[in-house]
Amino acid sequence: MRSARIVFWLISMLIFAPIVVLNAKAIWRRWKDKQVKSAYVRLALTIIACVIIAVFLLSLYRFTLGYQLPLVMERTIDIFTQRIEGDIDMATYRQMMLDAGLVDVGFRPIPEEDLKQAGFIKGEKYSVAISEQAYDNDGDTAVMYARHEGGGRTIYTAVRFKFYDNKWKALEHWVVSQEEVQKISGIRFIEIRS
Repeated sequence: MRSARIVFWLISMLIFAPIVVLNAKAIWRRWKDKQVKSAYVRLALTIIACVIIAVFLLSLYRFTLGYQLPLVMERTIDIFTQRIEGDIDMATYRQMMLDAGLVDVGFRPIPEEDLKQAGFIKGEKYSVAISEQAYDNDGDTAVMYARHEGGGRTIYTAVRFKFYDNKWKALEHWVVSQEEVQKISGIRFIEIRS
C-alpha cells in the first residue's frame, strides 16, 4: 500500500507542478502589466482546475485500493496482524474490517481456538508476507495467502475474496493446513511487514 501511495503522490506532483508553475508565471505577468481582473480570473480557473484534478486523483486512488486484490489483501492482513499481536479484540477486529470496507457482515474470521492451535501467540510480533498473486480464481472469487513468521515459527493463512461492486471483499480467513502448505510451497511472497 505504501507503494501505491508513493505512485499516486508522484503522479500528483507530475500533474500539478506544470499547472501551478505555468499558470503562476502567466498570472504574475498579467499582474505586472496591470491586468488585475485577468489575473484574478486566471487564478480562479487554476484553482478550480486543481480542485477537480485532486478530486479525480483521490477517487482513482480509493478505487485502486479496492480494485487491486494485493492492496486489499495487504490492508486485510494489516488489521489481522493487529489482532494476533494483541492490539485489538475480535469485536474491534470485525468492526475495523467493516469500517474499512474490506468485508461484509457474513465474513468468517479465524476463530481464537484455531489461532492458538496453529501456534499464534498473542502479543508476539510477526513479520508478514503476502503471495504475489491470487489463486483458485474462478472469476469472481480468489484466494491469497499470507506467511506469518515470529518466534521461530512460520504459519500460513489464506483469505478468500469475492469481487462485486468493483471491489474485492474478504469472505473468509483460515489457517492453512499442513497438506495445503505442501501444495503452496512454490508460491513467491512479498514482505509487507517486518
